[in-house]
Amino acid sequence: MLRVPLLLAAACLLLGAAKVPTIDYRLGVEPQADKPPLLDVEIRFMGDADGETRLELPDHWASSKDNWRYLSDLEIKGASVTADGPAVRILRHRPNARITVTYRVQTAYDQDPAGADGNPYKGPLIRPDWLSVMGEFAFATPAGRESEPATFRWGRLPKGWRMASDLEHGRMGRAMTVNDVGDSVIMGGTRLEVVERSIPGGTLRFAAAEGGPYPIAPMADDMAKVIAAERAYFGDLSEPYFVGLVPLAPWNKGLSVGGTGRGDAFVLYATPGAADHLRWIIAHEHTHTWIPSRVGRMGEKDQALHYWFSEGFTDFFTHRIMARAGLATPAEIVARMDAALRAYDVNPLRSAPASRVLSDFWTDANAEKLPYQRGQLLALKWDEEIRRKTGGKADMDDVILRMRDHYKQFPAGQGPDVVTGLVSAAWVVAQVDLRPDIAWYADRGGYVDLPETLFDGCLDARVITSPAFDSGFDHLATGQAKVVKGVRRGGPAWNAGLRDGMGVNAIDVKAGDTSREIVLTVRPAKGGKPRSLRFWPYGDSDVQTRRLQLATGLSEAALAACGRKIGGL
Repeated sequence: MLRVPLLLAAACLLLGAAKVPTIDYRLGVEPQADKPPLLDVEIRFMGDADGETRLELPDHWASSKDNWRYLSDLEIKGASVTADGPAVRILRHRPNARITVTYRVQTAYDQDPAGADGNPYKGPLIRPDWLSVMGEFAFATPAGRESEPATFRWGRLPKGWRMASDLEHGRMGRAMTVNDVGDSVIMGGTRLEVVERSIPGGTLRFAAAEGGPYPIAPMADDMAKVIAAERAYFGDLSEPYFVGLVPLAPWNKGLSVGGTGRGDAFVLYATPGAADHLRWIIAHEHTHTWIPSRVGRMGEKDQALHYWFSEGFTDFFTHRIMARAGLATPAEIVARMDAALRAYDVNPLRSAPASRVLSDFWTDANAEKLPYQRGQLLALKWDEEIRRKTGGKADMDDVILRMRDHYKQFPAGQGPDVVTGLVSAAWVVAQVDLRPDIAWYADRGGYVDLPETLFDGCLDARVITSPAFDSGFDHLATGQAKVVKGVRRGGPAWNAGLRDGMGVNAIDVKAGDTSREIVLTVRPAKGGKPRSLRFWPYGDSDVQTRRLQLATGLSEAALAACGRKIGGL
C-alpha cells in the first residue's frame, strides 16, 4: 500500500532536481599563417518552445557598428536558417530542439592600437600574439533570453597561449547569465601574465602582458588597495574582480588612458607612463559598482540627463574614499577637485541645460565633460550644506548609504530613480530639500557656486585674479601640422623665440591652463639642431577664476585633520 506514494515522492524529487537548461558558450583560438588568429566560437542551447528562435549576431557596441562583419563560417545545426537582415538569423526547428551554432571571429585591427585613437572600440582586437575582445564583439545571443543561465569554457588554444576572463569566475550567489557573457572581456596571448590579490569578499585577478610598460605585481598591489578601500566603505560586496590591461602605442602629444567597466571586471587602456592615472581610473570605475546601480535607477532612456549624478557623484565619492583610506594626500585630492572646478569655469557649455548634455554628450567633448564637473561640484556643495545644517553629525556619506539601504528593499530594477532617492535621503538625513537646487543647477544649467571655505575652514574656495591664457600662437594648427603657425608678434611665444615655419618635434600645451608652462621642441625652418622652448602662457589682460586650495599655514597635524574631514571622517 505504501509503494505508490513512495514512487510519487521519488518522482517529485527527481523532477525537483532536474537540471535547468543552460546556454553553453565555448571559445577557442585558431591560429592562421602570417595573420592574426581567429576566435572559434560554439554556442549550444535549446530552441524556443514555439519552434522559432531569433539569433542576434554581434552588431553594435559603444562607438562600433556592424560588428557582424567580423564573423565568418557561420554554421547552425538543428534548425533551418533564414536571414532577417545582416545581424539576425531566424532559426526554425522542432519545439525545444537542441541547436549548435559555430562561427569564427576575425580582428578589426591591422596594427597595434595607438594612444592617438583613444580606446580601441572599433571591433575585435586580435593581434598575432595577443588579444583583448569584449563579449559584445564575440558572442551571439538567442533573442529574449538574456537573463537565462549560461555556462562558459575554453576551447582549443594555440601552443604557448594563455587565456583569462571574468567569465572564469562565474557570479557569486547566482547563476551566470547570457547577459553576463556579453558583458565580459577575454584576454589572451603568448606573454599574458595573471596575478591574484586578496580583496574583501573575493579575489582580484590582474592580467597584462609580461614585459610590458607597467610592472604587473606592483600595479596589482595598488589596485587591490584601492578596491579594498571602496569595498570597506560600502561594506556590502562579496565577489571576485578581474582587470585587464591593454597597451596602446605611445602618442607624441602626451598620455592616453581610458577604460570601460564590465560588471565584475574592468579593461584599462594606456600608453606608457600613465601609472598614476590608471589607479584613479580603477578607483572611479569600481565606485560605479555602487553608483548608480546599487543606489537608484537611471532609467532605460535619456540617461544622460542624470549623468551629473552617476558620473559627478562617482568622482566625488572616489576622492572621498581615497582620502579616507590614506591612498592619496589631501594636496592630491584638493588638486583634483580644483582641476574639476577650473575646467567647469572655462567650459563653454557651463550654463547648458541637461537637455543639451542629452543631445550632445556623444558628439561634443565639452558636453561630455560637463556632467562630471557639475555633479562633483554639486556633491561638494551639498556635502558642506548638510554638515553645517547638522552641526557635523551628517554629510553626503549618510545620504548615499541611505540611498543604498533603501534601494535594497525593492526587487531588482524596481526601486526609486536616483533623483527621487537622493532627494528623499537628503531630507531624511538633514531636512535639506535638494529639489530647488536640482531644478536650477542640474536641469537648467545654473552656475554652481560654492561657499568660500569648506571642511571647517581647512579648504578655501575663493576667486582669484590671474593673467588670461594666451599661448601667443595657433597651438592647435601647430600640433596638427607639426609646423609652427600663427605666432603673434610681441606675444609670449614670440618673446620666447618661437617663429612661424619652425618644425615641431614635440609640443606640450594645455589650453586655458596658466598654471603650467608651454613646452616645445622645435627645429629651425632652414635646418639645424632641435632645441627646447619654454614659456608661460600669460596674456595682457587679467581674468577672475575660482580656485580650491588648502588653507595657508596649516600645521602637519591640521593638514592630517583636514585630510580626514575631506574623507568624511
